[in-house]
Amino acid sequence: MQVTYSVIILAILVSGIASGFITFRMSGMRLAPHFGALILALIATIAAIATGNALVLYAAALLQLIAVITAFTQTWATLKYNFQTSPAYAPHLALMAMIPVLAIASVI
Repeated sequence: MQVTYSVIILAILVSGIASGFITFRMSGMRLAPHFGALILALIATIAAIATGNALVLYAAALLQLIAVITAFTQTWATLKYNFQTSPAYAPHLALMAMIPVLAIASVI
């Protein structure tokens, strides 16, 4: 199993939690599903790295993709209707946009 991509994703998830906390404070509880998905993806990624099990890696990749989907679906209304605050979401969404490519690469 190639661990390099999983370690990079782990770093992105940790920094995504840190950058997303500010976004979470701005948006209130609307981003709770996204943070739940982020935390589950973080735990699954750590488990995939620690165990080296392919099935755990597949589950982690799935949870990583779910975290990305929830990031964009949970912020869509704010980005669509309140564009004045949209630049505040850019760092977090940029981090989340890197995850799908790395998740696919980690599975291949």
